Amino acid sequence: MHIANPALATTVLPPPSMKRASFGTCTAPWHQLRRSCRRTPRPRRQLELLPECEYAEAIGCVRLHCQPPIFDMQTPLSQFQSRQLEVIARATPYSMVGHILNTTVLAVAMMGSIPTAQLTIWCIYSYAVALVVLYRHIRNRGRVPRNFARAARRATLYAFFLALPWSIMIVLYLGSLSRDQELILVALGVGMAASGTILLSAVPVAALSYMSGALIPTAIKSLLFLRPQGYLLIGVLALSYWWFLAALIAKISREIAERKRIDVALKENEIRLQETLAAGQVVAFTWDPETGQSQRSQNASQCLGLEARTATQGMGKDFLARVHPDDRRCFAAQIKGLRPENPIYSTSFRFIRPDGRTMWLEETGRSEFDAAGHCLRLTGLTTDITDRKHAEEQQRLLVRELDHRVKNLLASIARVAQRTREGSSSIDEYLPALDGRIQSMTNAHALLSRSHWQGVRLAELVRSELAPFVKADGASVEGPDVLLAAKATQPMAIVLHELVTNASKYGALSTPDGRITVRWDWREDQARLVLEWIEAGGPPVIPDQPGYGTGVIRNLIPYELGGAVDLVFAAEGLRCRIALPSKCLAIAS
Repeated sequence: MHIANPALATTVLPPPSMKRASFGTCTAPWHQLRRSCRRTPRPRRQLELLPECEYAEAIGCVRLHCQPPIFDMQTPLSQFQSRQLEVIARATPYSMVGHILNTTVLAVAMMGSIPTAQLTIWCIYSYAVALVVLYRHIRNRGRVPRNFARAARRATLYAFFLALPWSIMIVLYLGSLSRDQELILVALGVGMAASGTILLSAVPVAALSYMSGALIPTAIKSLLFLRPQGYLLIGVLALSYWWFLAALIAKISREIAERKRIDVALKENEIRLQETLAAGQVVAFTWDPETGQSQRSQNASQCLGLEARTATQGMGKDFLARVHPDDRRCFAAQIKGLRPENPIYSTSFRFIRPDGRTMWLEETGRSEFDAAGHCLRLTGLTTDITDRKHAEEQQRLLVRELDHRVKNLLASIARVAQRTREGSSSIDEYLPALDGRIQSMTNAHALLSRSHWQGVRLAELVRSELAPFVKADGASVEGPDVLLAAKATQPMAIVLHELVTNASKYGALSTPDGRITVRWDWREDQARLVLEWIEAGGPPVIPDQPGYGTGVIRNLIPYELGGAVDLVFAAEGLRCRIALPSKCLAIAS
């Protein structure tokens, strides 16, 4: 971005239209701007004619003097330093031509009063210095200086050598020529000092070197070595003129220092802006509807996956071509519908990167119109919302899954309640049985919630179901580390609850010496997990009597999980063998 400093309006800093800056070996392109927004607005095509536009660029609505933001520095030099050298570069050819013409005029005027050999040597030197500077300027045209201080020192050195022939002429011959010749000599010397100072004022040290070389020798010789009153006046005028030019250069130097401070602050703000945009995955853009050109911030390549060259500068229609076909018509309609009374739009769409990946973008922009209602430019921000869209989709899936699970859970509770009521002879028998079964389902749900529904370890589930009924040494739990899938956890919890409830009422856990062994193993050849429930030390086993609990143990696993259950009422104790297919496991080891 460029901020004009009103304090420098009287200096010779160049307008934005200047393209190059050089002096001798130094050249620098500046700002690469195609146009200045201070021009008279040209006719622009109506916004209605923009079906293949991108839209905009530029940070919010930040504009200074109607000039579009530039998001990158093209050279190692700062923008203002480039402009300083730009002034001298544009002045260099004209200054050297003027130097050669003045040398020629003075040589013609001095013919006959100065020995021909001395005048010839003086002319050759003066011409040679000017031609060398011109040669260096042309040879290095288009090169970018890497160091401003070095470029300024070189400009100062050239200024000294250019002023030297005039200093030599004044020191050697002022006071020994005719009045007309001395008048020409002084006039040319003062004129060269004034014009050179103004032209070199962008580099104050070079300007001071040039004007001092032209004026100080005149003042010293006139005041100290030439007695007539006329020479005293010339010396005072030369000294006062030098003082005036020195004050002007001092003022310009202060303004340049202030501009440099502003330039540094702008650069720091630009860096912070780029970091902020990159951190927020936001791309700032400007689109010119007349040329179809778009400018984007430096992070466009990273955010959009485009080539670095085309990411920051490209055609709006190229961007539109990468909008997802299903979103393109709606997106173009948003841009086409902008009017002076409705200049703002906000939309989201899918964007296809060059690598084939699809990303979601959200774009907000503002259109600027002239008095006739023609669109001048579109500025705005494009944000990568791919992660947000994925999170929203994940949230929708979770809500749908939660809804499904809640419905299933409520249906299971209703079914358990009904079947428990059918198998209970009294309310006193019904309530504890229902409470136990619901509590078992609650415990299984709590285990799933702790694992974020990624599954539950079988050993943890078995211990959770045994804990309310088994003493410290009343059960043995053995088996490898197995993680049950979420869909298998609830059915297994219900079956284990029915087994442990039956054991506490009629089996091994109903006597002090009873004992339960729960063990499981992964059968690689069958791709199944086999769990065995073995009771021992309990009362005599009563033959199988149909009931809700027995029905759940035998039928729930085959029906819900596709497994197999073998329930045996052996004389020494109840045995149950459960086989689960591999789909019921998240991890098996």
